Amino acid sequence: MVEGPTARAYSIKISNEFKDEVISEIFTRSKKVLIDIREIIGRKFSGATSLGKNILLFFEDIAIRIHLMLYGTIHIYRKNDELIKPKERARLIIIGNNKKLVVFNAPIIEINKKDFLIDNLRNTLGPDPLNEQWDEEKALKNLLNFPNEKIGVILLNQSIIAGIGNIIRNEILFRVGINPERKVSEISKEKLNNIVKIYYELSHEFLDLKLNSRSIREILMVYNKFNQSCKVCGNKIIFYIQQPIKRKTFVCSNCQR
Repeated sequence: MVEGPTARAYSIKISNEFKDEVISEIFTRSKKVLIDIREIIGRKFSGATSLGKNILLFFEDIAIRIHLMLYGTIHIYRKNDELIKPKERARLIIIGNNKKLVVFNAPIIEINKKDFLIDNLRNTLGPDPLNEQWDEEKALKNLLNFPNEKIGVILLNQSIIAGIGNIIRNEILFRVGINPERKVSEISKEKLNNIVKIYYELSHEFLDLKLNSRSIREILMVYNKFNQSCKVCGNKIIFYIQQPIKRKTFVCSNCQR
């Protein structure tokens, strides 16, 4: 599952590698095409960004929103290169004057006016630590609005804080020392604020690793560490599937209370 830092890394790569391409052809398999996509032909690619787990491509006043979910990938080729995967798996192909951008297996491709897409995302997503509009106080307030929810569940709610996926969720809770099953109302405001701060720090750490082609595994402390010794206390890391979200969860029962 793509998380916020991965989406941002993709957007930076696309901005750099597809820069100034003038679009000559576009193809998509999507039911969320809300304008005539032929309007994109002849326009210059004007950059990309991310909001939460969403990647946004801009063509002047038109935007394409991509959500890769679990299996989606984005590749940039020279214009006449063969695709590395069957064309039948492509959900979006954008051909410029020198390069082509291909999105495989992404479940969400949405095409609409730029302002509409951005406004809609900002109205539905919580604060994003990789966005200039990051608001730490709002993120904390959003958590406090759900006192009866398990903290391990609510952190994946993108309307609360945007961009958190399962890896970051596990890593935040370990670093703050909170058990995923605890309700928000059972956690001190200080620790909830630490969750917000650590998410900001982790997001930037993850992004830096991805931009430098390094694996995030080197800074993981609990995710996928089942039955390994806790790096803090030496206790064995336990694994279970948290309900109702059905996500892999890794906990040190000694450090996370």
